[in-house]
Amino acid sequence: MPRIGAARAAARRRQIIDAALACFARRGFHKTTMQDVVRRSGLSPGAIYCHFSGKQDIILAVVAERRRRETALLQRAATQQTLAAGLDRLVADFIAALAAPEERAWRRLAVQLWAESLHDRRLLGEVRRGVDIPRRRLAALIDRARATGGAPQGLDPDAAARVLIACYQGLALQLSWEPGIDVAACAAALRGLLRLDRERPRTRRRAEKSAARR
Repeated sequence: MPRIGAARAAARRRQIIDAALACFARRGFHKTTMQDVVRRSGLSPGAIYCHFSGKQDIILAVVAERRRRETALLQRAATQQTLAAGLDRLVADFIAALAAPEERAWRRLAVQLWAESLHDRRLLGEVRRGVDIPRRRLAALIDRARATGGAPQGLDPDAAARVLIACYQGLALQLSWEPGIDVAACAAALRGLLRLDRERPRTRRRAEKSAARR
């Protein structure tokens, strides 16, 4: 079989992954067969098996790709000047983005993969990395904010990062059950909750100054 160039090989993998994602979103991970992916991609079975050993191999590639994309979004949030700006960026890139149909389709698949990972060690490793990497980056962002007074000193960065991730995962799960949820309202509510938490130190300082004057 003649070799194909790197660019063409990457394009072929992209074609297969896109076809698999469309199939998974429509039929679910378990009901999708490799023949479904073959038909959707328009490629021959041999062309697909040159790049992937099977459905499991494709889904691992999909999860790894999503992890890289989300890591880049987290890095963008981490470059913001303040914790407040970074959190607003995260809400826009992750929570508000759930309004997009393609993002909802991916999240429906992600919910299936969370359940599947309980019985598949390779998949569990990818899913865990998809949480551990954001958790560490968010914790570092919060820790830097503590050092500059932008976050309460008593706030546990790792615990706070886990709660932020849980908000995102929980909303994604609810959307899989109830697609009509108003994502924009949820994003606004989360922004409000985050601002409320950021206002507390200032409110406390004002109250302390007022008490001292009395």
